[in-house]
Amino acid sequence: MKNYPLIIIIVFLYFNACKKEDKTENLYFSDTLLSQVNSGDLAVHGLTYNSSYLIYESMEPYIYNKYTYDSQNTLRKVETAYSFNPLSCVAVSGTSLESDPRKAKISQYSEFEYDAGLRLIKKSTYFINNGNSQLNYYQTYDYASDKIVKLNMFNPQGLLIQYDDYMYDGDGNITRDDQYSNNSGINLIKSVIYEFDNKNNPYQVFACEGDPGIHTNKNNITKETSFYYNGTAESSSNIIIHTYEYNSLDYPVKIDKLDCIYGK
Repeated sequence: MKNYPLIIIIVFLYFNACKKEDKTENLYFSDTLLSQVNSGDLAVHGLTYNSSYLIYESMEPYIYNKYTYDSQNTLRKVETAYSFNPLSCVAVSGTSLESDPRKAKISQYSEFEYDAGLRLIKKSTYFINNGNSQLNYYQTYDYASDKIVKLNMFNPQGLLIQYDDYMYDGDGNITRDDQYSNNSGINLIKSVIYEFDNKNNPYQVFACEGDPGIHTNKNNITKETSFYYNGTAESSSNIIIHTYEYNSLDYPVKIDKLDCIYGK
């Protein structure tokens, strides 16, 4: 990837404008940890890590996430703030503090529960309404050989809304995701079949959130074939091809049209 002085200055200003005012948290970097994703000259995703090299912050247009761990480095909480400004991390004269998602009020958070073996068994997501937390939905997980093979989503009343069944290859990549919806009965609505490269997936840093797929796969998705269903009949299908360029450590430096930066 070519580096131009102007682009470097823009990126520097972009993320310095978002520098976290948190004196208690030291941020760490690694050549194998994704720190920034650019689309052309624009930074579209920024990531920071704590002293245990676990994801600490994730910043995208409109969205800021902060991750909190316990003394065993187990994820306990993810707090989310939203901004209505897509360039919310750029210091623009005249904009309000609320345009910076780090300064915006937390409007949503998720809490995580584990079994005795520290396997994630429940993720509860709340939204904050007038200062009061209200359960939005929760997820539970079924396992086989320590891999999540089923993700169940429930509404606040405990009614199953939808679920996903997963199949894996020998490397721990999800090769098939069957999505079911409980709407006047449980029906298959979508199936996705995945193919992979044999390189390192930089988005595994988000595996702790309990969302199987791109955040848990060992390798990178090169092809995804989706089938959509109406009742029992297939109604349509779609194929997406992903292309990559890699560095010497076998991490992608380019994903489709996005540029990936590692380290500080």
